[in-house]
Amino acid sequence: MQLLNSGNLDSIDRPSVVTIGTFDGLHIGHMSLINRARQIATDQGLASVAVTFNPHPAAVLRPEHAPLLINSFEERIELLSKSGVDYCYVVDFDKAAASEEALEFVEKTLIDRLMAKVVVVGVDFRFGKDRKGSLELLQEAGGEYGFVVEGDPLVKIEGDQLAEICETIQDNSGCSSLVSSSTVIRKLVSRGRVDLAKELLKREFFITGLVESGDGRGGSELGYPTANVSYGSDRALPMDGIYAGSVEVDNVSYRSAISVGTRPTYYPGGGTRLIEAFILDFSGDLYNKGVKVNFSSFIRDQIAFESSQELIEQIEKDVKVVVESITLGS
Repeated sequence: MQLLNSGNLDSIDRPSVVTIGTFDGLHIGHMSLINRARQIATDQGLASVAVTFNPHPAAVLRPEHAPLLINSFEERIELLSKSGVDYCYVVDFDKAAASEEALEFVEKTLIDRLMAKVVVVGVDFRFGKDRKGSLELLQEAGGEYGFVVEGDPLVKIEGDQLAEICETIQDNSGCSSLVSSSTVIRKLVSRGRVDLAKELLKREFFITGLVESGDGRGGSELGYPTANVSYGSDRALPMDGIYAGSVEVDNVSYRSAISVGTRPTYYPGGGTRLIEAFILDFSGDLYNKGVKVNFSSFIRDQIAFESSQELIEQIEKDVKVVVESITLGS
């Protein structure tokens, strides 16, 4: 995948099929659009392009209500690079970009920069200043500028998980037509249901970050040294608790017991919210090293223990759950 940016003059080498979205999480709904664009591009000998925005438009337009991100921008680009598209075109989203009229976006981006012959979007697609651009407007513009617009239906959540997802996100109205969305995934993650989020992501929810120094209690006092993994303040996190999962170090995965929370045993008044991972079968210095933390399933709530010994005994149980539930490579 070749990365293009609205701030430079790099361009694609041939006419294209374009799909557009923020693509936070790159869930099954997003991948449906991308796969459709790729299919059309292959059939017609065109380039496939995913247009995305950085930062998230809501962070510019209504920062006080901007959603927490399922993925960082860097993670999103990495996921897009694995999606099979030929190009990713990043719109540097600022006040100027937000004030761009819908037809101006069509002319400058779709026609001049991307040579669009086909545009694939969801039926609810909105774009341009004040979100006045719609699928219908885009189709009208296509007739004028010579490109075809395909409005694809949203991907419904179906099967055995539908009722459980609806119950988890407390959406009892209209669950029969619940669609895959970043909003649904954020709700699942915030309630600790990373297992259900996986059904919509088709991969485990993950956080990448640097291993930072901690207070050292895990190794010196408890006998379970943990990696304290940094994360951005704009990231969606699972609710506080203990999770089974894995940590990738230098592209090697290790089963891990992962804690999200404030360590109430030692900081009953509320400490800093941390992601800490006890990595099984690993030894070595991880400080300042980048790792990827994959969350597979919720084990238990985070609670305060009366003593370090009680905490140690519980950690032993948690590790046993990880060993029994996590099979790497499955």
